[in-house]
Amino acid sequence: MTRANPTEQWDVFISYAREDYIQAKDLQDALGDYVTARGAAPKIYLDVSRTSGTPLGADWQSFLEEALPRSRHVVALYSRTYFDKDVCQWELHEAHKLNPPEGGRLIPLLIDPAAREKVPYVVHRINWISASRPRWIDEVAKALGLRTAETRTVLRFGAPPADTVAGHTLPPVTVTGSAPGGASPWPAGGVITIGTEPEDADLTGTLTVEVARDRAVFTDLAFGRSASGVRLVATAPGCDPVTSEPFEVRAREKQSAWQHTDDRPALPSRGHPVFFPGGLGLLVRDGRTLTVHSEAYEAVGSAELRDRPRLWAYGERCLAVADWSGRTVLAAPDGRIRAVDLPAWPGARFSVPGALAFGADDVLYIGTWSGTVWRLSLGAERPERVLEHRRGVQVLADNGGGLLVGGLDGGLTVYRGGRVAAEHPLEPVLLAMARVEDFALVAGEQRIHRLDLLGERLLQVDQPIRAITGTLPGGELTAVIDADGQGVCFDVELAVRYGFRGVPGVRPVAAGLGGRLLVLENPDGSHALVRDGRTTYVSEHPMTVSADGSRAAVSDGERLLIVPPGELGGTAPARGGRA
Repeated sequence: MTRANPTEQWDVFISYAREDYIQAKDLQDALGDYVTARGAAPKIYLDVSRTSGTPLGADWQSFLEEALPRSRHVVALYSRTYFDKDVCQWELHEAHKLNPPEGGRLIPLLIDPAAREKVPYVVHRINWISASRPRWIDEVAKALGLRTAETRTVLRFGAPPADTVAGHTLPPVTVTGSAPGGASPWPAGGVITIGTEPEDADLTGTLTVEVARDRAVFTDLAFGRSASGVRLVATAPGCDPVTSEPFEVRAREKQSAWQHTDDRPALPSRGHPVFFPGGLGLLVRDGRTLTVHSEAYEAVGSAELRDRPRLWAYGERCLAVADWSGRTVLAAPDGRIRAVDLPAWPGARFSVPGALAFGADDVLYIGTWSGTVWRLSLGAERPERVLEHRRGVQVLADNGGGLLVGGLDGGLTVYRGGRVAAEHPLEPVLLAMARVEDFALVAGEQRIHRLDLLGERLLQVDQPIRAITGTLPGGELTAVIDADGQGVCFDVELAVRYGFRGVPGVRPVAAGLGGRLLVLENPDGSHALVRDGRTTYVSEHPMTVSADGSRAAVSDGERLLIVPPGELGGTAPARGGRA
């Protein structure tokens, strides 16, 4: 049995006798000249209609039973034949039961004056509209909440889209609407949707945007592949589609076209680069091998991981990485490097690190799922146990004389002098924590939490996106991203500064200029550079940026090239400006 779609709803259900089909079809056609309050053509249920009636092969009685209560209005065509039909009587009584006390859902239309005497007592007090009156169709439309289609909104594109590069974010695309006679072009909650010609042009981003101030602005559109003669197509309920001027989507440039010069260092490495916090020197991961390259980009030290990297952390000059086995590597740009294996708690085969955090003088703190917090420095041979947090460690931060520990129970504990100073309940899944100014920011699965470290006041707001799969504190801004590739960056006031869009499964791996430059790693291994929410460069190979935003390291598959980020498309954002 075919069932009606539970999410589907009709604006009008026409109840009629089979002998009155011509009048019912004329009514359906006449109402097609009107639009709903949202500017869309009304959806009208006429049981024998090929497009809006009972589907072929469906049990018509079951379909009627489901369609009638999900129709906003029922128009009953009163005729002498209508009141002789059992099905019509059933539809009329069901519509009467659904009619609210103030009325308005059941709208009788008298198409045969001789039918007056046959109107049942139960609906006799509901006024009908007589089809013999002049402009009776306007009365029906008004009762149904419809308006004339002459006031429909006309869509227009703003500035025409310029040629772009596959994977790069288009400049903001604006679609405006206007209505004749000074009428309001949009009802509350109106939306515009963007598509393409041809339809398979691989457009990604937020494709449906709510109208604000008579326009919709699309800020994260991008094309997944090159194409020629592409047009954007804007549609909205009740509006004719509008197309943009054609433009080109070019293929990405090959990095191998770059030439080595004295002011553009090149490292003979195919690995994943990570800048040291000072912006000079790199740690390059090639498989499980970590190699330190000095400020002169010469190899000066190395260490081996035992497993896949799990966590990264940045200090004043040093950086650290921990893998899933518990091996932790602490490195400095001068080549000093320390690799340690965290002792496992009794009965365990290895110790899983839950969080890394740097304190003063580049002292590294390592918190484990088992609850042990270790301290490691470049001058120490072995890690030192400093704390046992029995509820395990999810996130960790230095508190200038103490530690902040987010446990596996979802609570945040403030330690001072090795003792518990305060506890705050947060939520079960904590994803990242960073200290920014006098605040600790904790990104949870459901909320963002800000703890005032001076007054111990806790502020919590809902996450602006759901199903978060990646987080990256960037200093001034913290980035979070979901499984579909939708991301936002928020500041210490928990205000969203900008949004960005990547492909599904993307994750943030590096940040510069306080978080206004982001590097995203795609599931296929390619990397994208995002500036103030716009993707301006995509590399098929690994890429990173320095924390101060002055350098980028990009692989061409054979070597790592150090270039100014301004050469990677777009203009570097100004330091301190608003996104």
